[in-house]
Amino acid sequence: MVVLVRCDDRLIHGQCVTVVVKGNHIERIIVVDDLTASNSILRSVFKAAVPADMKVGVYTVDEAAPLIEKAMSDDVRTLVLMKSPITYKRLLEKVPGLPKELNVGPMSKRKGTTKVTPTSHLMSDEAQAVKDVVDQGAHVFFQQVPSQPVVEWDDVKDRF
Repeated sequence: MVVLVRCDDRLIHGQCVTVVVKGNHIERIIVVDDLTASNSILRSVFKAAVPADMKVGVYTVDEAAPLIEKAMSDDVRTLVLMKSPITYKRLLEKVPGLPKELNVGPMSKRKGTTKVTPTSHLMSDEAQAVKDVVDQGAHVFFQQVPSQPVVEWDDVKDRF
């Protein structure tokens, strides 16, 4: 079962594994990022960053779609993790029934970004992807870790 769909531009890192994964009792991570999936070194790094008993795979959007569909109907608590809301928008087009709830975690400050929260910054194309998925009925919220308050898209959308 897919219990969390999350954007975090660092993908798998200490905070993700120790707080987000443990807090949601995640047993499997499906990382969806075309660039990372096409780089064998990056794939290896991210696979090594999780506990040995956890299932993890790094896939392109096209490779991930059928795996996510399968994960939605099994009993393994799954995190679908990506770097950008643009990827989430692409997945919504390819995966019927994908949960229409997106947790946007840390997104680095980059040239041309707009600050959403102290740890989340969006480029205009990322914000447009959020607008598009919200228009499709998705709930998008910003939260770095489960213990922090949620910031709703509706409360920050006027910044874009």
